[in-house]
Amino acid sequence: MTDRSTLIASFLTRAGWGDATRAPLAGDASNRRYERLSRNGEPAVLMDAPPEKGEDVRPFLRVARHLSALGLSAPAILAEDTAHGFLLLEDLGDALYARLVEVAPSCEEMLYIEAVEALI
Repeated sequence: MTDRSTLIASFLTRAGWGDATRAPLAGDASNRRYERLSRNGEPAVLMDAPPEKGEDVRPFLRVARHLSALGLSAPAILAEDTAHGFLLLEDLGDALYARLVEVAPSCEEMLYIEAVEALI
């Protein structure tokens, strides 16, 4: 087990998710990695943002808390370790706009109007 893997295992144990099953999720254009966790049927997402690779979870925390304070949707922060770059987040699922529009094309305009209204 690598040092990072040991740190992740310790973080998940402290957060009460040490026995969760873990599956990788698609990442983004950064050094962050994501995993979908499942514990007794309850989902969550692990964000691994290594500070030694230039990542910082604090801006994500600020934006998520700001959006929540405005009554907008943001994942709940279930646990955090900012020193090591770990967040345990509410799993908002994978209902992407593209998938929703494939199933219900008539909803496309409404979805994008609501998204823009949430941003302005």
